[in-house]
Amino acid sequence: MKLIRVAVLFAIVVAAPLAQAACWDKKEYREIENFSELDDKLILSFKDAVNCEVIEAVTVQLGKLVYKTDSKGYVTLPMAPFLQADNLEMPMKVSKEGYTTIETQLKVAAGTVLNKRLLLSPSLAGNSMRFILQWSEQPQDLDLHLQGNGFHVSYRDMRAGGEATLDQDEQSGFGPETITLNNVTKDQQYKITVVNYSADADIDETAKLLVYVGNRLERVIPLPVTNKTTLDVLTISNANIQLLDTKPALNQNAYLPGW
Repeated sequence: MKLIRVAVLFAIVVAAPLAQAACWDKKEYREIENFSELDDKLILSFKDAVNCEVIEAVTVQLGKLVYKTDSKGYVTLPMAPFLQADNLEMPMKVSKEGYTTIETQLKVAAGTVLNKRLLLSPSLAGNSMRFILQWSEQPQDLDLHLQGNGFHVSYRDMRAGGEATLDQDEQSGFGPETITLNNVTKDQQYKITVVNYSADADIDETAKLLVYVGNRLERVIPLPVTNKTTLDVLTISNANIQLLDTKPALNQNAYLPGW
C-alpha cells in the first residue's frame, strides 16, 4: 500500500475526491469477459477516461452496422460470428458529442475479441493535452508522472497547482492512469515518466500511452518490454513531442489496447 498516497487522499477527499480504483469492478469484469460469452453474447464496454463513468448513447460503427451503448455503457452483439473468426480486424468507429472520436479495429484472435473494454477521452481545449496509460493485469500498479517547470503531478500531488491533474490512479492492473495537462505553453518543457511502483511483474507488450491533443488522438505509444522500474517516455518542448524510452509510435488508427 502506498502510505503517502493514502495520506494525500485522506487530506483532500472532503474537498474533491479525484482518483478512483478499478475502472471496471469485478462484477463488470466477469459480465464482460466471462458470463456474456457463456450466453453467446459479446459485450463491448465504454467508459470515460477521466472519471471512469459509463457512457450512454455512444455511437459504435462496426463495418456497415451501427449500434448505441445502453445505460451500462454496453453494446451487446451475438458471439457466434466472432467464435468462427481468427485473426480478424473489423473497422470500428466510436463517437459521441463531447468526446474525441476513435477510429480503430475490433481485433479477434483465436475466437476471442481482444479489446472489449475501451476508454473515451472527453474533448479538450486546443492547447490542452491528456495522457492515458493502459496495460494488462500485471504489474498491478504502474504510475504515471508529469513534470513541468515547478510542478510534478503524480499520486503524491494530484493537482499540482492547477497546471495538471491526475484524474485516474489505478492500483489493481489494467489502468487507466490518466493525467490532463490544462495548458501547454511553449516556454515550458514537460516530461512524462512511467514508474513500475508494484514491481511485481515486468512491463510487457500490452503497455501503451495514448496522447490526446485538443480534440484528436495524437499518438499511441507502445512501451518497451522491460524490467526497469522507471521509463522516461517523452518530453514536450516548444509544444513538440520527443519520444524517449519507447518503441516506434503507432498512428491514430492503430489498434487501441482496450482489455
